[in-house]
Amino acid sequence: MTNYKYDIVIIGSGLGGLTSGAYLAKQGKKVLVLESHNIVGGCATAYKRKNVKFEVGLHELDMAKKNREMKHVIFSKLGLYDRVNLVQLPQTWRIKTESTDLVIPEGYENAINTLEKEFPEEKEGIKKYFAGLSRMMYMIRRVPYDLKFWDYFFFPVTTLPMILYQLFKQKNTGDVLDSIIKSDKLKRILNINITYYHQNPYEFTWYYHACAQGAYYNSAYFIKGGSQNLSNALADIIKENGGEIKVSSEVKKINVKGNIAEGVTYFDKRAKEEVTVNADYVIANAAPQIVYDELLPKGYEDKRLKKLKNSVSLYTVYIIFKKKFSELYPNNAYSTFITTEKTLNTNFKEDAKGQRHIAVEDRNFVFVDYSAIDSGLVEEGDNRSFAVLTGPSFLDEWKDLSDEEYKARKKEMAEKLIDRAEQHYPGFRDNIEYYEVATPKTIKRYIKTPDGTPYGFVQDTYLKKSRCVRVSPTVKNLHFASAWNFPGGGFTGALLSGYLAARNILFPLKPYIVLRFLLCAAVGTAIGTAYQWIPALINLFK
Repeated sequence: MTNYKYDIVIIGSGLGGLTSGAYLAKQGKKVLVLESHNIVGGCATAYKRKNVKFEVGLHELDMAKKNREMKHVIFSKLGLYDRVNLVQLPQTWRIKTESTDLVIPEGYENAINTLEKEFPEEKEGIKKYFAGLSRMMYMIRRVPYDLKFWDYFFFPVTTLPMILYQLFKQKNTGDVLDSIIKSDKLKRILNINITYYHQNPYEFTWYYHACAQGAYYNSAYFIKGGSQNLSNALADIIKENGGEIKVSSEVKKINVKGNIAEGVTYFDKRAKEEVTVNADYVIANAAPQIVYDELLPKGYEDKRLKKLKNSVSLYTVYIIFKKKFSELYPNNAYSTFITTEKTLNTNFKEDAKGQRHIAVEDRNFVFVDYSAIDSGLVEEGDNRSFAVLTGPSFLDEWKDLSDEEYKARKKEMAEKLIDRAEQHYPGFRDNIEYYEVATPKTIKRYIKTPDGTPYGFVQDTYLKKSRCVRVSPTVKNLHFASAWNFPGGGFTGALLSGYLAARNILFPLKPYIVLRFLLCAAVGTAIGTAYQWIPALINLFK
């Protein structure tokens, strides 16, 4: 057992761990990243079959290239724009049933115009919906993550109202849609991609819905060559700045003295030896439940976690087509959500049941045709293409099957999904060269998340305990950075979580900072009040 000393040791190399590691390494910190798998990336990975890259997780990444958009801030600070190529998606998405074929174009105005033509009686509600998205996007981009000087003053005016609103009067997506839209079909269309985050719109917070949808309508991208390129770029930044990354290295325990994390002990699978490393800080890019139940000594549990639910998981059918699908269907969209007319027109409140009572292969699913863009997943000159069929699923639907039953069930589900796709795209099946299936059981095997979910906790709260578990309440110097922590699931949540974990270490909150913030906030509140009331007083005395 060997001892080494680092400033920060990071458990896991998903986007949260890699982002925090890259930022800390660029700030001169000695960083060690430990990854149990033999490649970095977690859900942001790709692998090859038959000389085609299989994208594991990324369908689309919302990325508004504006100064206040936090992913833009992260990409700029880390120099990621010079390392990855972002390909803008041609439209928001498409929705197909037996009788509906609706393409939602890119851009707010275009989307509004399209929806108003389809639902002329809902014009007012459509405008209110998109105004709500725009308003939420405006406020969230003004959350002062970095607390620059002027943020102290303008925070009370631009952001504090949103935070107070979310803390004390949260609304769920279902209730918001019910309040402004009458058509059940339109509600489902506006909420068609809920399974990217949740399964029940009456639990799913409006804040998350508005932030994600607001970005997708204006600025959705794919990382050319796959999300592995983003993971590799972050890993390169760590190594170029003196950090280390060790794959095939499984952390066995976090070493604690008193109530202070002092490092970790991991098993090097290649050298077949246990190694202990000491560090000033430990960042866990892993589900908090695993950290407390398996890596920490008894007595350090965070009891708040027992009250939280895990989010939905998903299955994916990875497909290689013999010919580019975009050549067979030139007008096909990048993302097509396939459902039924009956489902689309059912009372929207039925969605509160989720889809667990429906057979996996009968649920709504999305067909992502990577050949609709210059994805870089197939080598130049190769006329084949890659696509996926993916939809919601749960670990308990797969975990108790024998190996033979599991293989048979995967094949049965895939064949039924292909049959459904064939109804909309004649020739779909005949163009398949190869396919394979991943389930929540697959996700659990590779990234070890509870219930095999890549999304973390159910996204039904904001700025409450379930999302503020960024710093351990029981172990000092233990931080968290993943989709399980603030601000939530998905690639965006993981990137931001990693960035915030790094800033917590680099710029810890000190009493004088809190005092300065409160004083400036008071001044900002006064300015905001005057700004709102002085014009009214002038008009009164005219």
